[in-house]
Amino acid sequence: MLLCMVVTAVGIGTEGTPAAADGFDNFVAPQPGPQTLQRRSVRTANDSVLVPSADPEALPVQQPAAGPGGDVETWTSGQAWEVANGTTCLDGSGVGCEGENACGACGGAGCGRYSHVAGLFQRLCGDACPRWVVQIDALMLWPANIASRPLLNSYDPVTDVVGPTALNANQAQPPMSAGPRVGLIYNFNQCHAIEGNYFQVRPFTGQATSRPGFIVENNLAGNTFPIDTDTVFDSATIFTRAGIQSAELNWRKRECWCPITWLAGFRWVEWDQQLHVDEVAAGSAFTSLFRTDTINNLYGGQLGMDLGLWTGSTFNVNGIGKAGAFLNHAAQASKYQDSLGSFESVRAQADGIAFFGELGVNGNLQLTNWLAWRLGYSLFWLSGVAVPANQLSVTNLNLANPPSTARLDTNGSVLLHGVTTGLEARW
Repeated sequence: MLLCMVVTAVGIGTEGTPAAADGFDNFVAPQPGPQTLQRRSVRTANDSVLVPSADPEALPVQQPAAGPGGDVETWTSGQAWEVANGTTCLDGSGVGCEGENACGACGGAGCGRYSHVAGLFQRLCGDACPRWVVQIDALMLWPANIASRPLLNSYDPVTDVVGPTALNANQAQPPMSAGPRVGLIYNFNQCHAIEGNYFQVRPFTGQATSRPGFIVENNLAGNTFPIDTDTVFDSATIFTRAGIQSAELNWRKRECWCPITWLAGFRWVEWDQQLHVDEVAAGSAFTSLFRTDTINNLYGGQLGMDLGLWTGSTFNVNGIGKAGAFLNHAAQASKYQDSLGSFESVRAQADGIAFFGELGVNGNLQLTNWLAWRLGYSLFWLSGVAVPANQLSVTNLNLANPPSTARLDTNGSVLLHGVTTGLEARW
């Protein structure tokens, strides 16, 4: 069972001096006022822990803050609030509270269990602290499941026997590639927000060469045996190139009883990939090229959750998960050409259903009261997409077997994972 606890506190300044910004979210202490509070747990503006007052009777006078609903809230202890109408709302228990707006809940200090005095611009827009969150990261990803497809087989011209695979599409394993990720969150209040995210990582480039010896094609786009001087090669090289980009817009709803923020929104994902197979014929200058390009555009809704895993005074950790079913508008374009001047090309497109999911863990280290350094791990999974290696079996570019035709195979999948690091600013 997940133990849901959110522990925050109220900071106060010295008498006659406004309290300084306290903590990563710019939460600040209430200002001095005409009343004196009796025994209560307090937090100074510069430390971030609850400490007992050494002289409770001499505490500075406090002016509690009011939420949009008009309720005035102050901490009476580490476990409860006392509101203007005399109702006491226990911390997290729900006793004495009714509904989301109890004790000011999402409009006041109830959500997240803190009280604060918002800045001028926050007050003009409503009670939310902070109002804006900006994240700028470098996203570094590795492809992890390159599609397996035998492209060429070894060949013994003496015995005329075709041997095992000499070159497979998954041998062109791309290294890490990096790109930018930008996120923007606007908080309407302490429980509701809207966010936008965009990232792009490219190019994922890979290359592999066949092992020494004679080789023959393994049904590349309709090219099959019998074997002759134009179908026996002594070397082949494959090149791959790919890229991903994504944009999303989500509505965020923070739970007041637990460190969970629910997400629901719309997302677009593009995955494009190319595969080239270059061959050189044995004993001649004959060369040939097969090229297949695919593109997938995913559009659809997603649901997700942002879960607080650890909350400290200077370091926070959260986990995030998002997933959805998407309409995939996919297409492929394939062509064949050789040194004799032959050329054939075909195209195909289709719409289908695809899946896209994202998982991640992020840590934030507070550098100042408004700036933090981010470090995390992300994983992205696409399923039901077109990848080049799968198109070679549904395409006919054989000059001896016209006409050239093509279909679209969207049974592929893509797995990307890696690290992200950057900065987060709040105000």
